[in-house]
Amino acid sequence: MDTSSFGEFIKSYFLWRDPMIVGAVSGAICGFLGVYVVLRRIVFVGAMLSQVSSFGVVLAFYIGGFSAFSSLGSMIDPFALSLIMTALAALFFALKKDFLRISQEGAIGFGYLLTSGAVVIIGNLITHEAHDIADILFGSAVVVDPKEVYIVPGVALFCILIHLLFFKDFIFVSFDPETAQLFKYPVRVLNTVLLLTVGIVIAITTRALGALPVFGLTVLPSLTALFLTERLKLVFIFSALIGVVSAVLGYYFSFVISIPTGASITTCASLFFILGIGWREVRHLI
Repeated sequence: MDTSSFGEFIKSYFLWRDPMIVGAVSGAICGFLGVYVVLRRIVFVGAMLSQVSSFGVVLAFYIGGFSAFSSLGSMIDPFALSLIMTALAALFFALKKDFLRISQEGAIGFGYLLTSGAVVIIGNLITHEAHDIADILFGSAVVVDPKEVYIVPGVALFCILIHLLFFKDFIFVSFDPETAQLFKYPVRVLNTVLLLTVGIVIAITTRALGALPVFGLTVLPSLTALFLTERLKLVFIFSALIGVVSAVLGYYFSFVISIPTGASITTCASLFFILGIGWREVRHLI
């Protein structure tokens, strides 16, 4: 390790302290919830919801300054619009099982492509905010809004409390819904609450970090954790820890090498995934 770069990093703690706190908390909660996303084989729900969140932010920028409704836009907060749209998308996905005879994968792909295209089109119209749009899509996250230092941990703590209260219920309806229905569990309600927490977390973390790292932190840590252990509770713990370490290392390398933070976080999570594959192969040889 280059000690001069590390020393400079430590001396500049006031620059990265708040973004790293937000990133670490985001890594923990996205890693935790990502276990459900991966095990339920709805990986691209995370990608779709992060794109919906980005679309909400971009739309708020557009309405606020570049449309005929600019006076209305001054009353619209990008964070609030992003949160509402993502929560509605998660709610729709949880309640609507029949997508006009289209499979769930097809509906997810349609939602992802529609919002991705809309983000690019509207972003192209907002030339003066191009830097902000790039941050939303790829996550510069060098500087975070001061209120996000409180909002992100607060929402993460709220969601964790819900999951601690209903942990066994969420596990039951997620992985054995037929048996859960036989035992009169409110499967649809529990599924809706579960996906709403995923949607809310993705909305607030996408605003703070960007769509790319949030999707990466939702998928890669949980996949890596599944390589490390078969005990479900440990999978949740390892996934959250890998999310935290990926975010912290991502910020560190972004600072010392001067690379985009969102890409750095995603790359760190990907390297842990590769190490996880290597560990799985070693375990099979032992």
